[in-house]
Amino acid sequence: MNPTFDDPSLTALYRYLTGTAEPPRTGQRPTPANMPRRVQRPQSAADIARAEGLDLGDMTRKPRPEQRSRPRPPRRSPLCVVMDLLIEAGYPRQEAAELAGRWLQADPFPEGVRRWMETIGAHRPDVALQLRLHNLGADDLDTPIDGTPARRRLRDGEPIGQVIAALLAQRQPPA
Repeated sequence: MNPTFDDPSLTALYRYLTGTAEPPRTGQRPTPANMPRRVQRPQSAADIARAEGLDLGDMTRKPRPEQRSRPRPPRRSPLCVVMDLLIEAGYPRQEAAELAGRWLQADPFPEGVRRWMETIGAHRPDVALQLRLHNLGADDLDTPIDGTPARRRLRDGEPIGQVIAALLAQRQPPA
């Protein structure tokens, strides 16, 4: 709904600003002069600045090709990466999905999970979680306990609590 003005100059100004023209008189056909003007919309910030008479300096120049960043490959979620590791190790897809979730609770980074898997095996995320809760890492499992590396003791079936206690005891200085 168009507002009506008593002053013809206000009406003309309103029509100019809104881009509408005088409607055809009753009984006349519309002509191109009666059609509203089409205003091209600016395509970029530089076009807007030019239309408004602003000087943006170097900001309006397009970046040189060497300044453009290269498109990055899409990043895969850690869950997918860990699932792929488990599938490569021979686990079925369903079991790999469940195991991957448990591994990510133990270590949120796929590289860390890979290191843990190489150290204690792919089927023991619970062991990795217990070790991490006691601030022990995969590298700590290379520590010998009574001449046998902690890693071998775990693989031979020694309870995780005993291995953790022995590793923590070796960390503390003798009193």
